[in-house]
Amino acid sequence: MLLRPLIFFLVVLAYALAAEAPKSLLAPGEGLGEWEAKREGLVARWEQALGSPGRTDPNVLSSYQAEPLEIFFTPEFKGVLLRQRTGPDSWQRILLMVPLHLKGKTAGVVVPFYDPDRMCGYNLKTKAKLGPERNTAFFGLHLVQQGYVVAAIEAYPFNVLTPAEQAASKGGMGVWRDAAAKLAKQHPQWTGMGKLTYDTRLAADALRGFEGVDPTRIAVMGHSLGGKMAFYAGCLDHRFKAVVASDFGIAWDSTNWGDDWYFGSKLKTMQAAGLSHEQLLACAAPTEFFLIAGQYDSQAASWPYLAEARKVHRLYGKEDSIEMFDHHTGHQPSWDSLKSAYLWLARKMGMPRPDFTYLDELAREQAKAAK
Repeated sequence: MLLRPLIFFLVVLAYALAAEAPKSLLAPGEGLGEWEAKREGLVARWEQALGSPGRTDPNVLSSYQAEPLEIFFTPEFKGVLLRQRTGPDSWQRILLMVPLHLKGKTAGVVVPFYDPDRMCGYNLKTKAKLGPERNTAFFGLHLVQQGYVVAAIEAYPFNVLTPAEQAASKGGMGVWRDAAAKLAKQHPQWTGMGKLTYDTRLAADALRGFEGVDPTRIAVMGHSLGGKMAFYAGCLDHRFKAVVASDFGIAWDSTNWGDDWYFGSKLKTMQAAGLSHEQLLACAAPTEFFLIAGQYDSQAASWPYLAEARKVHRLYGKEDSIEMFDHHTGHQPSWDSLKSAYLWLARKMGMPRPDFTYLDELAREQAKAAK
């Protein structure tokens, strides 16, 4: 009796997967020359869809220098807090996290999220360490202990609304809706995702300009919203040598891409025009990419996109430039997935093999707090 409903379910599932399946990027027999001709047009389409503000006036970038606000020390890193202009009427905070015993130049990683605090593991106002419940999310803290200089950056909507406007927003997602409305009113040619991408690329300028960073070895790594920012910035900006994105939703229907603070109503137009994320990942070649998959990026849903983009990466002689780890434990990354990503990142960035003693201690603290 259960066979007929099961068959119906499998047919519906197959149809849904097929509808979301990525399209072929290469025709039979096409090589690197044909792809690079296609790539130029694809990048232009994506840049137009994003509406990135910086594309309209490249001379503006020269005036958007980061100014120092504060220097402080924690037991794990030296902190240099910067304020960087991101537009005529907007700024973002950037926390440079510097290894305490840095000598010479090292690799750097841009780590975007809501605010630098939740990536560095400290309250930047009080300098008090945050609780261990989210120890797996403190990417900046993990990376600086491995010898990287980290730029932990603040994201839209928190760098669009003033503190007073944020306080006046209604609860829940009010701050996001208000910021999206303000952005649309002030700059109707932008999308929220365009601003997120643009601001991440601007932060790379500040990181590359720091004297302790090798500007040829820059990566970007983010989780959730930060994963979206890492994916878009890393795919469109070849200054990034490697990208690590955690559970950001590579399929359009896997997460809230249609919300006003990302693409809003424009998403339907983009989908109708055939824009899909395997295209961006292919355009990133030969940039290296690692996906930490969890609640929104399961292997079954995500791998077709990665596999299609891999075909293009192979044209550049990059057989292992796209990898993933599916931890099956929910939205937050697991410790095993992070260790796998950090080992991969160290190989790609020419860094020493990580010593995970510090991460293991964070894991024990987190487990103890959960009891």
